[in-house]
Amino acid sequence: MKKIVYIVACLGMFLPGCSSSPTVAYNPRFDFASIKRVAVVSFSGSDGNAAADMMAQALVAHGANVIERQQLEAILNENHLAAAGILDPSTVHQIGKILGVDALFVGNVVASAPSQSYVVNSPAGYPAVGYPGMYGYGMTPIPNGNVYSQGSVMGVPGSQIVTSAAQVSMVSRMVDVQTGQILWSASMTYQGLDRLSAITDITNSFINSLVPIWPQLIATKS
Repeated sequence: MKKIVYIVACLGMFLPGCSSSPTVAYNPRFDFASIKRVAVVSFSGSDGNAAADMMAQALVAHGANVIERQQLEAILNENHLAAAGILDPSTVHQIGKILGVDALFVGNVVASAPSQSYVVNSPAGYPAVGYPGMYGYGMTPIPNGNVYSQGSVMGVPGSQIVTSAAQVSMVSRMVDVQTGQILWSASMTYQGLDRLSAITDITNSFINSLVPIWPQLIATKS
């Protein structure tokens, strides 16, 4: 187990985009203190429902007053309104009146690249893993797989087959239900151990970008 953990940690040295910050835009003239209650619409794209759930969970964890997503989905279905991140201004206003929310979060999540496995080779005389920062490691992409170690390659010492994660791109917006205007928007691409963990990291980064501008939220210890 310890060996596998070291392998995954070392893999991070080779993966581009393992950590980044979101690109954020917001309306500096808007009074975010007026936003007291929000709802999160199912995001479009792959894993959209999971992304919306993670967004709602992160908002609640930071003190936001969030409507249960199943309640929102029921309203959308009963009134034959659009969902999956695509809402016109009249629909947004109608949802706001029915649920008593001030803003909606909509968005889209896309898997930009599939999971990828790698052969990690160490310099002669050193183990395959456990020496972060050393030069000389080699890595050759191989077909897709899940996140785990498959052991050495054909019994060759100093090599391990390790699987990376899919790269995920995600966009989210906060929309004012009164005007349909976009109050805040963020986009981010992240490559983590798996697609869902990448979505979680992106979601947390999005919420952290809202903390300084939205008094409803409180900063939490990382």
